[in-house]
Amino acid sequence: MLLIDDFEVHKLTLPLGRVVGDNNCSYEVINVVAIALKSSEGHVGWGYSESAWKGKFKHSAWYVRELPDVSVIEADFRNTWWKKLYNKNAFDLEAERTSFTSGFNHLDAAVRLALWDLMAQERNVPLYQLLNPNTKKQEALAYGSILDFPLSDKDVLDLTEKFLTDGFGIIKVKLGADDVERDLRRLKLIQSYAGTEIRLTADANEVWDWQTALTRIETYLHNGIALEYMEDPLRRDDVKGFAELTKRSPIPIIGHDYVNDIEDLRKLVEVGGLQGLRTGKDIDYALASIALAKSANIPVYLGNSMFEINAHLALAFDQVNRTEFSYLATNDILEQPIAFKKGFIQRPDVIGHGLSPMLHKLTEFSL
Repeated sequence: MLLIDDFEVHKLTLPLGRVVGDNNCSYEVINVVAIALKSSEGHVGWGYSESAWKGKFKHSAWYVRELPDVSVIEADFRNTWWKKLYNKNAFDLEAERTSFTSGFNHLDAAVRLALWDLMAQERNVPLYQLLNPNTKKQEALAYGSILDFPLSDKDVLDLTEKFLTDGFGIIKVKLGADDVERDLRRLKLIQSYAGTEIRLTADANEVWDWQTALTRIETYLHNGIALEYMEDPLRRDDVKGFAELTKRSPIPIIGHDYVNDIEDLRKLVEVGGLQGLRTGKDIDYALASIALAKSANIPVYLGNSMFEINAHLALAFDQVNRTEFSYLATNDILEQPIAFKKGFIQRPDVIGHGLSPMLHKLTEFSL
């Protein structure tokens, strides 16, 4: 039995390698809380949580927050989580993992992931196999997400070319400009370059009411752009609006990235406002979302995640249709990044989640 007897806390500032953004924001660095939980047998479980704040943000979200100094994060960890974790086995901490909160959600998410990593290591299996011992998936579908709203046409086409060269068959576009012609021009640019065989999806990041969203979707269709689905077109709390839009929309409506409370997500599902769920910022929340999607018989579309941790969820569950990938430089600090081939996540041959950082990179990017 592995007992947790030591830890490390790091705060990292990681470059994304390029500007990313949507109609609400643009930024090119993130802060990361990195927690290492160490066991009496020499195992190390790594957990991470990201915060985007240094850039331009029109609206708030639960994950947009400047992180305090690492000394403050470590003190918070010692005064809250460490009292629960010390000399305990990760498998005996389910109640704490699923319900305890320090009041600092980034710290909580990192600790939960580190516990999952330790549990998989103790069982000597990959995390996806711990999540679902019966999984047979050898690979999982991924889609290319350009995160393109603030980018020039040249930058967009350069990234589109990279996705096409690497065999991705689905590309997501960021929409929601005040001028519909801007959105149409961007969609037509990518479609004309990639060809009609590429599947296009879109994300509007909460910018519309349901009437505007419906008008936009119909305008795209009228101009020859048949999106596979639309993500997050309305504000997270517009339950009635989602129900109205979904009844009328000629394409599926998916959501919701900005929700991190399962009961709020359930409300959107129960009114028929969603035809697919977006999730993936936290393993335990994602598991609850996948269970909700299964009960409603709708698919799950995983979003971008720290170091592609969502690959394990995608490989574990048939309910997961696909997961997002954006060619971000953050993966460069890992000893063994998740591999993609022809637009599919490849099943990693690892114990735990396998996303351990190179130690010199921890020093390089620590604050």
